[in-house]
Amino acid sequence: MNNETVDEVLFEIRQRRMVLPAILFLAGHRPLAFAFGQILLTLQPLAALLGADGLGAWGRLLSQPGGPSALTERLEDLLKNEGRPTREQETEL
Repeated sequence: MNNETVDEVLFEIRQRRMVLPAILFLAGHRPLAFAFGQILLTLQPLAALLGADGLGAWGRLLSQPGGPSALTERLEDLLKNEGRPTREQETEL
């Protein structure tokens, strides 16, 4: 899961201290992840016309068999490292 768009969203979630609610939301909606991924991939061309980039990355991630699990693992890593500096704070040092 090396996508810049996904990483940006995950760092925003971490910055707002919403990692645990994001994990719970993902766990509760995991059975629908494939369907959500396919919907995002279908809407990607329309979103690109409207200026919203990144739907394709999320669609591909959620459509992969191990995608939601990888996303959950990444969120759990962020939860463990919540006391450490964020990406912006690291660049300021």
